[in-house]
Formats: sequence, C-alpha cells, structure tokens
Amino acid sequence: MNARETADSGIGLHGDALQSTALQIHSDSATVNALSERVFKILVLVVCGWSLIEAPLELNGTDAHAGLLALLLSKLLVVGTGLAAVAKARFARGTFAFLCGASVLAIAPALPMEFNHSFAIAIFSSIECFSKAACVLAFGVASSRDKLSRER
Repeated sequence: MNARETADSGIGLHGDALQSTALQIHSDSATVNALSERVFKILVLVVCGWSLIEAPLELNGTDAHAGLLALLLSKLLVVGTGLAAVAKARFARGTFAFLCGASVLAIAPALPMEFNHSFAIAIFSSIECFSKAACVLAFGVASSRDKLSRER
C-alpha cells in the first residue's frame, strides 16, 4: 500500500483509523464561568488594594480638611463598592465596573503629562489605570458568560 492508498482509505501510516468527522472541542461552561468569576473577583480586590496603597501619595497633595475628607470618602466608596461586588450584591458589580471605567477615562488622557512631571506618580497611575481597565474587561467577560449560561 502506498501513501496515496493510505490517505484515501482513511488508515494512517501506523495502521490507526483516522476519524472521518471533525473533532468537536467541548468546554465545560461551568468551569469557564467559575474561572471568569474568580478573575473578576481577584481584579476587584487588586483595584481596592491598589486604591488603599495609593492613598498616601494622594494625601501628600491635600493639606485642607476638605481634601482629606474627599479622599477618605472616595476610598470608602471604591472599597465598599468593590467588597459588595465581590459579595455579588445587587447592582454592585455594574456600579464598580462603571466607577473603574470612568476612572480609566479620567486618568488615561493625563498619563503622558504625568510622565513628564513625575515618573513615580505616573507609574502608580499607570498601574491603577491598567488594573481598572482589566477589571472592566473582566466584568464584561464574566457578565457575558453569565448571560450565556442563563440562556442554556
């Protein structure tokens, strides 16, 4: 038997029968959903933690009590909404994703100017921007996976 006859007959060179139908790759949707949820929760905790790590840098620029109060309230809002999103409280996930998205839209255009002004602050802002953008992306993936699993 030559190579052409082997290919035509559906039997491989080693005598293994080749499958005539295409292999279908099935993914366990529950595993994928759990993974997307886990990634989203981890990114929410990263954003909340980074928000608290970055607070002393933001505190250096504020001397007034009103600025300190505004900083504390903003950190409380981010961390509170983030923890509620991890706990799957109603509307908390969408609210947290909105806060992250709005923050990215506010921070990203100013990043080039921050690199000219202070490299250290620009690095902190870049990490904040990337982590929040990743959180918004993970929210989109997790919510789309959730919708797909509900339709089935």
